[in-house]
Amino acid sequence: MMRQFGVALPATMPPWTVIAVHPTQLYEVALGLVMFGILWRLRDHRHREGWLFGAYCVLAGVERFIIEFVRAKDDRVLGAFTVAQAMSVILVLAGVLLIRLWATPEPVPVRAEALAARTP
Repeated sequence: MMRQFGVALPATMPPWTVIAVHPTQLYEVALGLVMFGILWRLRDHRHREGWLFGAYCVLAGVERFIIEFVRAKDDRVLGAFTVAQAMSVILVLAGVLLIRLWATPEPVPVRAEALAARTP
């Protein structure tokens, strides 16, 4: 079965051999909860709309990049990196670009009463 995923196994290994793999689904849930915690803490930040989505893109890209190291599927095409890792680098770069574009804080609305109190 693992040969179908491109994993190199010894030719002498019988096809019914059970091979232990990492439970990447559990790793993704754990990292997803960490991402949720980080994003939840950043939700009240005073940056413009879209900034939090950029932060999500960075975190999701980092999460996928890390998970790809322990997956059983071996589709390495860029040296030691998989296609998903290359896409995750692009996602991180896009997230950084979004964060930089929307990094300026939104202006705080001033109430009319506050303006009236300032004028002599």
